Amino acid sequence: MRTIWVVFHLFISVLCCSLPIILLGWFDKNKNFVSRICKFWSRWMLWSTGITYNVFGLDLIDKEKQYVFMCNHTSALDILFGVASIPNNIVFLAKKELFSIPLFGLAMKAAGMIKIDRQNSQIARKSVNDAIKSLFKTRLSTLIYPEGTRSQNSQLKEFKKGGFILAIQNQCPIVPMSIIGAGTSLPKGSINIKSNAVNIVFSRPISTKKINLDDKDNLIQICRQKIEQNIRTY
Repeated sequence: MRTIWVVFHLFISVLCCSLPIILLGWFDKNKNFVSRICKFWSRWMLWSTGITYNVFGLDLIDKEKQYVFMCNHTSALDILFGVASIPNNIVFLAKKELFSIPLFGLAMKAAGMIKIDRQNSQIARKSVNDAIKSLFKTRLSTLIYPEGTRSQNSQLKEFKKGGFILAIQNQCPIVPMSIIGAGTSLPKGSINIKSNAVNIVFSRPISTKKINLDDKDNLIQICRQKIEQNIRTY
């Protein structure tokens, strides 16, 4: 019954929130309006699941600054948790199939979300790099899952380097972000939602101003350790 309830709210919320984003999102350069609608939608959807969540470390984040948020990935709900909890205006990477969903896909385009094609890694890498380079010319932050795909347990997969390289090149600080418990709420491959508690933890931003590309592996390791430490602690 919970799944039916959530699907019902998904349909209604997409209908209610997509239309204003489509109408005004193209003109909302800084995505101030779009961001408020997206946060409202994500919190609406999380409410419908019955999941409670706690956010730690918000005092470390300046909502007026631009960041690259690097987050672990264990559940399809992670996007909702990210949008609901990150105080900054953000765009995120999404698989191209989502852009084919009627109304929802058009709203994602208007909101500035970045399309990725997982079936063609070379095209995907170039399109994502070009999109994120354009993003760094704005004040928008971005949310990246460096593992690339969801893990089936709390063990972190190997981190991909692309997002870290772009952060270094554009001297954009990286925020390690940990979501703990989402994999239990909705595991990979499941449609049954469990209303357990989830913790979302932001670590102190990591400056990239004095880091060059030769140090990217060390930067990845530092970020990974912080995410892993939060998973163990919370």
